[in-house]
Amino acid sequence: MTESSNSSDKVVKIGGNRNRSASGVLTRMPAALHQMREKAKSKLAPLLGRFFEQADDALFSLADQASNNHEQNAYFDSMRALRLSRKSTEDTFFATIDKGLAQLLDPALEQESEEVDESIDSLSLVGKEELEDLVAGESMMKRANEEFAEKIQHLNLRIDQLVPVKVYNENNPVGPAAICNAFFGTAAHNDLEIKARLVLYKLFDRTIMQALGGVYDQLNEMFVEANILPSLSSPTAKKKPRPSRAGGASASRGVELDEGAEQVLNSLRELMGSAQVSDETRPQVGQTGTAGANTLCSEDLLGLLTLAQRQAAPDQTAAVATPATPAQISTMLTELLQESGKGDNAINQVDADVINLVSMMFEFILDDRNLASSMKVLLGKLQIPLVKVAIADKTFFGKGGHPARRLLNEMATAALGWQELTEEKREKDALYQKVSVTVDRVLAEYEKNVDIFDELLLDFRGFQERDKRRAKILEQRTIDAEDGKARSQRARAEVDAALEEISAGHSVPQAAAELLSTAWANVLFVTCLKEGADSENFNQQIQTARQLIWSVTVDMTPEKRQKLLKLVPRLLTKLRTGLEEIAFNPYQMGKLFKSLEKLHLQVLRGQAPVEPAQAASHPEPQAEAPLVPAPASSAAQAEPTVAERVHREAIQERSTTPAVKPVQTEPTSQQSVSADAPVGEAAQETIDGQTLALVSNLSQGAWFEMTAATGESYRCRLAAIIKPTGKYIFVNRTGMKVAEKSKEELAISMRDGKIRLLDDGMLFDRALESVIGNLRQSRS
Repeated sequence: MTESSNSSDKVVKIGGNRNRSASGVLTRMPAALHQMREKAKSKLAPLLGRFFEQADDALFSLADQASNNHEQNAYFDSMRALRLSRKSTEDTFFATIDKGLAQLLDPALEQESEEVDESIDSLSLVGKEELEDLVAGESMMKRANEEFAEKIQHLNLRIDQLVPVKVYNENNPVGPAAICNAFFGTAAHNDLEIKARLVLYKLFDRTIMQALGGVYDQLNEMFVEANILPSLSSPTAKKKPRPSRAGGASASRGVELDEGAEQVLNSLRELMGSAQVSDETRPQVGQTGTAGANTLCSEDLLGLLTLAQRQAAPDQTAAVATPATPAQISTMLTELLQESGKGDNAINQVDADVINLVSMMFEFILDDRNLASSMKVLLGKLQIPLVKVAIADKTFFGKGGHPARRLLNEMATAALGWQELTEEKREKDALYQKVSVTVDRVLAEYEKNVDIFDELLLDFRGFQERDKRRAKILEQRTIDAEDGKARSQRARAEVDAALEEISAGHSVPQAAAELLSTAWANVLFVTCLKEGADSENFNQQIQTARQLIWSVTVDMTPEKRQKLLKLVPRLLTKLRTGLEEIAFNPYQMGKLFKSLEKLHLQVLRGQAPVEPAQAASHPEPQAEAPLVPAPASSAAQAEPTVAERVHREAIQERSTTPAVKPVQTEPTSQQSVSADAPVGEAAQETIDGQTLALVSNLSQGAWFEMTAATGESYRCRLAAIIKPTGKYIFVNRTGMKVAEKSKEELAISMRDGKIRLLDDGMLFDRALESVIGNLRQSRS
């Protein structure tokens, strides 16, 4: 135990400043994540308790069966150490899960964790016992990831909607990797005999890892109730609990089975047998031949299919592909049988039904409107390889984590946002070429070993992650720009409304109106954008504008003349300071101030061109508040750089549209931009409540197909909903903005079929569900 003990001081400690920092992050997490955290703990706690109870019994039993005193004492010591560390182990186990959740909410914590991990990886030697830990952990994680693949994927997608970091299997805070790491970071580092540790690993796998499927079911159901991606399939709704791991992964959604993956094919064959399947499909491939004919074994059939796979690949390059029907595959195999001298042999009925089922699924895939035609052509080439996989592994249809299924799903998901291109452009498109190369490698290299699918899946996911990172950068810039534009519009509306209010009822002379609308309005705009309309600085600047209007519209009396003489120097100082803070043009500022000086002289002499007004219409300025201008440096840090750029453009736009018009009793202004601005009555009448509800429930990341006025279709993803304006921002696969819609515009477009929501469910599972539904309909 020397190596393990020596390395224990390098284990990441949960506590101190990092744990307090993580706790602070967790207090600010969304309500749905808080519910997930509490639900996960409530389900994992009894499982962990059961593990410790069974571990105590198992170690005692081993000690009782020990062949010598040394071995017996080692087991008793391990049992005692496990009992003493149980409370701290449980606490640290859940703290590790909390840390993983905090890292999703605050990327800075994740970076700190990576730095610590690097120090662990820098160990030059890995001892035998540490190697045992690594092997045991990897084995547990791999089995759980494969067995609960669909449930974990749905959980990843739903958590991903609530955090700023991309969620995948490795960083899911309640995923198999996190659960294993939490265990190996606590109990596995106790001073235990290696034999005892191996017993604990097996026990942990049996009591906790194999039970994660039920935990994930309940977490997904909780998210559905919270309206987090409710459109994802819910595989728990129609299934009974699986009795044991031996049965393999759960059946696909829609298959109401509790016998395990091995029984899924039998159930599908029963549906085929009871359904009214035409002679064109089932019997032709499943024909057993004449009496006494030899039946072709599955091994020989796989060999023929490998030949067919290589012969059929070049033929599926047409612009629009059609799947090989069972009859076509039967003809192809018959020709190959004759060439090999086995023309009298017939295909057994089980393998024939497998060919039928895969053919039906590919009919669905190539009819699927969610994929572009060129991508369906590429994916259609995988028909024969998947026939081979299904024949070789009769649990294939019920094994959600099978690498061949996962590879097909991964490529189809990536292709969801892919736009149809000309042949010349397809040759230069990175995604199309990657899918093409991946499919070609399957056709060229897959014979019997399914490891090729694992290898290609890992490679394709790496490509996708790089592609997504590049798109995410551009997408974030797009969102920042739209958010900055929305805040600019809101700030502009706030300023216009404030200037309208303070100038209402006054005939403002030309010089003062020009200064307010072309200069001071910009000062108000910048302050409102950075600090908000409720800030002290903004209110002081509004007060300055009130004082300016009073100073040029006041009915002169000896008392008011004295007040005006005291106010003007301070007023000019405030105006000059504010304009200098926004770097207003010095030459233009000088001209404005000269005009204002002349105007003040006219007012003091009683010569100002103002209309007589009642005293109530000319309120005296309020008591002067101390002028505390916000420092330029702190103001610059208050908003993103994008907002700074946007507000400069907005200032230029404002300069051509004065907010305060000269010598008008009822000043007008631009309309305020509101996120809740109602659509016209005619439009409201044409939008049904169901469509509006659908729009309201759309989730960020959903894919759509839009049809432009020219009739051209393009694919885009909902990147963000800008709250200040209520705009829905859409980007293409590279992260570039392609459209923006209000809620009502989006609802009308969806109602009219100009915008269609794409189904981002896993392709293989949707295809299998469609086949099952068709078979049941035929039977009924």
